[in-house]
Amino acid sequence: MGAVLRRATCALFVALALVPAASARVADGSGLGFLWPADGIVSSPFGPRAGGFHPGIDIGSLQGLAVRAAASGRVAATGALMGYEGYGFVVVIDIGGGMTTLYAHLARALVRPGALVARGDTVGIAGCTGLCMGTHLHFELREHGRAIDPMSLFGLGYAG
Repeated sequence: MGAVLRRATCALFVALALVPAASARVADGSGLGFLWPADGIVSSPFGPRAGGFHPGIDIGSLQGLAVRAAASGRVAATGALMGYEGYGFVVVIDIGGGMTTLYAHLARALVRPGALVARGDTVGIAGCTGLCMGTHLHFELREHGRAIDPMSLFGLGYAG
């Protein structure tokens, strides 16, 4: 039964994640809209996994390497950052309200700290820097520094 549920869940993610312009609104009505940040599918969800906890989602099977801002904000940091060992090159965007988005394992950033970015702007090129097993995007949403599952903001949810 578990294998059937996993296959059904994977099929759902494939069907939903291939819509690159998916967006959603925060349930509290704050109007924060999220855009799917890369043309690919979820290859590793948020939450517990072998060896620990995965604080974001991995988007793999990329159809292109452009990484887009999921939400508008100001670039807080780029590069190989202390505290994010294993993430390789990252872009962190402060989207307001104590929330940040993080894009990791990038081949390179296309924005600089302090820059304003609009939802959908290209912020980097997907790669395999840091600890990774192939080109993909690791995407995180943090609220006051605490990782939260971003899938509900895309309207996709995850029932793992």
